[in-house]
Amino acid sequence: MMEPVQRPKRPPVLVAALVALPLAAMLFGMTEANLNGPVGSSGSLPSVALLISLLAIRFNWARVTSVAVLALLTLSWLPGAIEHLDDERTSQAATYVLLGTALFAAGAVLAFMTPSNQYYRQAADWRNSRKQQPI
Repeated sequence: MMEPVQRPKRPPVLVAALVALPLAAMLFGMTEANLNGPVGSSGSLPSVALLISLLAIRFNWARVTSVAVLALLTLSWLPGAIEHLDDERTSQAATYVLLGTALFAAGAVLAFMTPSNQYYRQAADWRNSRKQQPI
């Protein structure tokens, strides 16, 4: 009889990435809320980025999608944030963008380091081995 495959442990670099990416998404969301005022918009891209970043805890596709969406947010918000950093009305939102960009950059690097890639591969193998075991 085959011995069951052990559930893999998340490496510390992946845990750090899984914290940094949702925080970056929240900072981009705070930027949007700060600039839109109390009205806000439901279903915005930062909200989607936050949801997908949280799904990255379980799904490999969510890790890739989260990084792509956050890259899009960074490319769209960063030029304006740099331009309006000294503006009194928008300096707080610009600061959120700069912090979110730093967290995104760190999280993206950590999310695709070798231990992170190996974890998702091992987790897929573990799930497949559990499906094949008799009940």
